Amino acid sequence: MQTGATPLLIAAEGGQLDVVRLLLERGAMVDKATNSGATPLFIASQNGHPEVVRLLLERGAATDKAKDSGATPLYIASHFGHLEVVRLLLDKGAAAEKATHTGVTPLLIAAEGGRLDVVRLLLERGAMVDKATNSGATPLYIASHSGHLEVVRLLLDKGAAAEKATHDGDTPLGIAKKKGHDDIVQLFNNVRNSLTGQNCA
Repeated sequence: MQTGATPLLIAAEGGQLDVVRLLLERGAMVDKATNSGATPLFIASQNGHPEVVRLLLERGAATDKAKDSGATPLYIASHFGHLEVVRLLLDKGAAAEKATHTGVTPLLIAAEGGRLDVVRLLLERGAMVDKATNSGATPLYIASHSGHLEVVRLLLDKGAAAEKATHDGDTPLGIAKKKGHDDIVQLFNNVRNSLTGQNCA
């Protein structure tokens, strides 16, 4: 159990919708957080309980209230691939660009985990395709590093900068080669050849 957890947070963690509703009706503070800053909305988002998330939002939960690390409910839902929760939070105005203190956005953490549907939804809702971490890693770089071919393909289709390097000089193609992700290397080569052909036309 998290230090500072309230009965509302514990019920939200377990997806106990009726208990959450009862506690709110009895005056429970909807945004009362743990010692690390996790609210009931954050915990419900982390555990993938869309009905609890919907109820908390209806009762005024702060959509973008972050933990001490800077992680928001949208970030944590994106991390675990909870598509319906991500959609609910975005519909309520959650900030797609709000990053952790190290610069990791919901889009980047979804790309790292290979959460293709979440990545697609975040891009549709205006997430910046090339927004990088404090170390210069873009979602494309992270997806290439992690070996998620379809995420890489989607990001490239959405205009991600294939040559954008980290502060250490590593490119998405370079890291794919280092990690032995031959299918991603081939994809980058195909894209490069296609662009070269267009320029020669």
